[in-house]
Amino acid sequence: MTPDPVHGRGTPSRVRPWMCGAVVVLDLVGPVTGPDVLVLRRELTTALARRSVPFVVLDAARAGELDPDVPLIVAGAGRHARECGGRLIVAGWPAAARPPDGAETRATLEQALAELARARP
Repeated sequence: MTPDPVHGRGTPSRVRPWMCGAVVVLDLVGPVTGPDVLVLRRELTTALARRSVPFVVLDAARAGELDPDVPLIVAGAGRHARECGGRLIVAGWPAAARPPDGAETRATLEQALAELARARP
């Protein structure tokens, strides 16, 4: 694969939102550095705004290198979800990355979705 001319790397990141019932899942693939951090922030903001009580899973199992700001953005999104009576759960957070402070984490997407299915009123 030839490097991406904008980012100078072979695999650009992407954040793909999809729905699982009332839960918004953000599938994070590839490295999230530089301008990609703003894309992640925008997608998280959109996911949190879809419902008055947001239920969001950020699946980071296929994420690559993460900018140092990413854990702060995820932690802030988690706080916002809790303040609205909802939840944000991070699945598959990369072991090499600093964990987002105070964020709920599960090992897999399936575990995160099962947790939200059990906890929703």
